Amino acid sequence: MNSDSDIPLVVHMIANAHLDPAWLWTWQRGSDEALATCRAVCDIMDEDPEPTFTRGDAWAYEQIRVRDPELFGRILGHVKSGRWEVTGGWWVQPDVNLPSEEAILRSAALGKRWFRRWMGVKQIPVAYNVDSFGHGAYLPRFIRKSGQKYYVMMRPQEFEKTLPSSLFRWQSPDGFEVLTFRIIGGYCHGGADLARHVENAVAGAPRGVGHVMCFYGVGNHGGGPTRAAIAWIKNHRNFAPGVELRFSTVLAFFRAVEKHRRRLPIVVGELQMHAVGCYSVCAELKRGICRAELAATECENLLSTVPPASRRPYASVLDGIWEKICFNQFHDIMGGTCIPDATEAAIREVSSAETDAEKTIHLLLRRHPPKCVSAGPEGHRLHFVNVIDRPWKGLVECEVWMDWRPWRHRLVDAAGTLVPYQIEPPASLVMEPGLTQIPRLLVPMSLGAMEHRILGIVPDDANADAAKLQAAATLDKGCFSNGAVAVRFGRPGLMEVADVSAGAAASRAEIDFACLDDNSDTWSHGLSRYDGPARAGACFSDPILIEAGSLRSTVALNGTLGRSRISVLASLEPGRRILWFTAKILSVEPLSIVKLRIRLPGSIWSARHLVAGGWIERPLDGLEYPIHHALRAETTSGTIGLILPDSFAVDVSQREIRPTLLRNSIHAYHSSNRLLQTTPASFGSTPETAGRFGTDDGPHRIRMAVAFGNDATEEGLLSELDRFHHPPRVWDDFLKISRLARCEPAAE
Repeated sequence: MNSDSDIPLVVHMIANAHLDPAWLWTWQRGSDEALATCRAVCDIMDEDPEPTFTRGDAWAYEQIRVRDPELFGRILGHVKSGRWEVTGGWWVQPDVNLPSEEAILRSAALGKRWFRRWMGVKQIPVAYNVDSFGHGAYLPRFIRKSGQKYYVMMRPQEFEKTLPSSLFRWQSPDGFEVLTFRIIGGYCHGGADLARHVENAVAGAPRGVGHVMCFYGVGNHGGGPTRAAIAWIKNHRNFAPGVELRFSTVLAFFRAVEKHRRRLPIVVGELQMHAVGCYSVCAELKRGICRAELAATECENLLSTVPPASRRPYASVLDGIWEKICFNQFHDIMGGTCIPDATEAAIREVSSAETDAEKTIHLLLRRHPPKCVSAGPEGHRLHFVNVIDRPWKGLVECEVWMDWRPWRHRLVDAAGTLVPYQIEPPASLVMEPGLTQIPRLLVPMSLGAMEHRILGIVPDDANADAAKLQAAATLDKGCFSNGAVAVRFGRPGLMEVADVSAGAAASRAEIDFACLDDNSDTWSHGLSRYDGPARAGACFSDPILIEAGSLRSTVALNGTLGRSRISVLASLEPGRRILWFTAKILSVEPLSIVKLRIRLPGSIWSARHLVAGGWIERPLDGLEYPIHHALRAETTSGTIGLILPDSFAVDVSQREIRPTLLRNSIHAYHSSNRLLQTTPASFGSTPETAGRFGTDDGPHRIRMAVAFGNDATEEGLLSELDRFHHPPRVWDDFLKISRLARCEPAAE
């Protein structure tokens, strides 16, 4: 039975009850089950002094503390006895591919502080994400920064990724290390006979260590160890010659194997892949979580500039914001695998978190704005605040209320120097006689970290605005160019983008939108790539020049993508080797995935992906990978970069880059054998699909950019990503005059 027959083997029997707070049920049922599970476990532990139990996730304990203080007290008693193990210590077990580094660290920090305050647990050395759908390359760094040094995971499992041992030293690309155990077979076993389950654990035990873990207990919807399973373990303590079963804890296992650390194999980089469909399904929720993360981070940045005595009321609000965000980063919620009611509840709560963050930012900027180092003249003013801790440079859009008066003004800085701007179409469409459109300005701005700058709005009867200067780009015979980048349009869409500044050696890319068949389940179980046939390609009308200013020019295309509607706005700025575009898609194609296809004339020989925590190089294997919104590829004809602020997955081969824009599956559809008998044409009319809507039906706004040459460096791509994610906050006010003054009749 023991593969190392000369070394006694201790099988640490880990009783647990994996609980998804939301999945095939809503969070309310998850809260109920947290209490039911822990009450049942307490009953068993009260009557039997031997069994142990392992439970993580601060959120579940908080449900118990608030709803049933008596049960919470019983749990505290078992924790003090050493038989009830608090492990993991994060707010929930999140997806650890898609959230930002800051969000993952915040989940750990929230949990750590909660356990210290309410349970008196000061140290939780083991991070614990047993069901998360893959693990990002820099996660060891996040774990070590959170004060932990051990890790337990399970997915990808043995049949999905080969590892040198179930126990290994996992290192991030920058050298941070956590001793990691991959659960063998599964984290749940609800049966009364554990023989086969234990045999699998013994067979997968790390060689030469003498210890292995075996997880048991009813799980997913809670549950825990059964009395029958506990009795079976007692009756099989001496499971086989040299094999002892022992009620134990995760930390006891790691303490026992720590002395073997130096001789264990090293694994560097990400642990993928499992459930690749979860990188992109339910895009509205994913984008909402991303926006809430960004807003919460901006809150923290602004709060750091506030005097310490004034921070407390804002800090408590910020904690509540992060609790909402971190809960909805739970792997089944953010992964998009929940039932519709649970997903809709998550969207509402994430929107609430973003709204709370925006309200807090508003108060901080108005009550405690960062000190202004460059103020314009008195009168009507525009404030610009960079809310990130690094420089920001780009174009800022803002609207200025002028009481329906025509815009006859200019912008000046503190020295009285004119600041260029461009007039844009406003967000509203007011066409009443006698009313002038609200001026929308496009202003170039370069701000230092957390810089606050004020420009003056001063009358200018000549109205010499920047829009009368040479256009940033021109559209001529289907070619849209700013002299550095040229875009040639054709009926299939954006046909060719070229870096014409490089002359004959120009980098080129053919770009189009494709809708592919995808009949896999919500998770895409069993898939690692999307190579289904193309159901439809985008078909556009001729491009229309809708913006021809000196700071930016834009063309619009309208068309179809199968049965879905698609509109694209493509923009160029003067002299820059970057094409920005926004796709607006009204998605109605069921069981499909929408890819942006970027085909290159030469070969790609290297692709570096931005993931949470940094950049990594991945093979050019065409597999679907999670991405943190940027990619840089070296090709035989030059460098190309992608900025993807609204996308979360991509595949790259030697000739093609394909970011995933949308994936329209079925909510909580679980079928690894593709049992659903339906086609796109029959969707909604078969017994299985009647009354169901796709996960990504409806309108979507997806922003992207393609960069070439020096604009496609890693530093440059990160800067461009900041332009999308963290535009400066802008507002106008009046200093030493009233807005009503301009409404008074002119003095004679």
